[in-house]
Amino acid sequence: MKTYTLIAVILTIILFFVYKYSFSETLDEEHYTLLDNVEEIEIREYKQLIYASFTPESIDQRNMSFRNIAPYIFGENSRSEKIEMTSPVVIKMHNNNEMAFIMPSRYDLKNLPKPNNNELELYEEKSNIKAAIRYSGYSNSEKEKKIISRLKSILNKNNISYGNDFELLVYNSPYEFLNRRNEITVSIKYNKKTEMENKIYFGSGCFWCTEAIFEDVIGVTEVVSGYAGGFLKNPTYNQVTSGKTNHAEVCMIKYDVNKISLEELLEIFFLTHDPTTINRQGNDIGSHYRSIILYNNLSEKKTIDMSKEKFNINFYENKIVTEVQKLEKFYSAETYHQNYYKNNLNNPYCSNVISPKVIKARKNLNKYY
Repeated sequence: MKTYTLIAVILTIILFFVYKYSFSETLDEEHYTLLDNVEEIEIREYKQLIYASFTPESIDQRNMSFRNIAPYIFGENSRSEKIEMTSPVVIKMHNNNEMAFIMPSRYDLKNLPKPNNNELELYEEKSNIKAAIRYSGYSNSEKEKKIISRLKSILNKNNISYGNDFELLVYNSPYEFLNRRNEITVSIKYNKKTEMENKIYFGSGCFWCTEAIFEDVIGVTEVVSGYAGGFLKNPTYNQVTSGKTNHAEVCMIKYDVNKISLEELLEIFFLTHDPTTINRQGNDIGSHYRSIILYNNLSEKKTIDMSKEKFNINFYENKIVTEVQKLEKFYSAETYHQNYYKNNLNNPYCSNVISPKVIKARKNLNKYY
């Protein structure tokens, strides 16, 4: 059987190169909207999709499926029409390893040409929400089982309910072989309004200052001082301030989007510290005092990048050095760092450094307090 599988793969590759220049490839980003990141998985809302598919008689024939669908998109159909091949190719493991090609968005079931091969099926799948986890290389059943197990573990850990419709997504198949991108997806129950918490992570020097600036902002529901951006798990304050962990002092800022937007929080961030100094805020010097924003998803990153560009041009003469980085893990700081300013108003650092910053922020940005 291994010999037949190898032959099937070789034939598939040959078939592809014969027709390689007969179509243009479209990428998957147009197929879904990224909603959130949970650890190493993406939460996606897929659009309504049209599939052309072939279901093999057994798993041993899975690698042969491409040969059955490819002629259809290369022109063996009722209109002899060439259809752009899209990426990824979808293998529906829950449905006898059905292989499906996503049809370009210009088609619907009415205007798609009919296949000459009566073993092919054309159908529509409604919009749904899925979790996706990525891996690379050539896929096989053992690897797929491990990835599915990892995906289940993350979903269970985060109390996200999922179905049993696991699918394999293969990108740039078949011509990219060794470094191929693969994903396993599964449908989930996901309430975007209640399960997507509005959190952003700001580092603008000492986190005592950042906390004091944001904790009384209208719409901010919680501020937690902590560490992020580095590599050491569960760091201590002494470890972070040594400069050897690459963590920055940051604040997790939880906010009510109905009362304040991310754009408004970014305005406060950029106008209440100096984002043009590298690893420094005033007399506080070190990489842990650097200006940094850590985002949760690509939508946040887009908003952050636009805001950074605006303030760079209009306020800081293109000198902003603020890092924009995807959040990997946030670690809460020790208890005595929480609400430090309000609990230590007579501390010289609080009265001489933080108080002037808070007073200035409330004066210049009074609409937010």
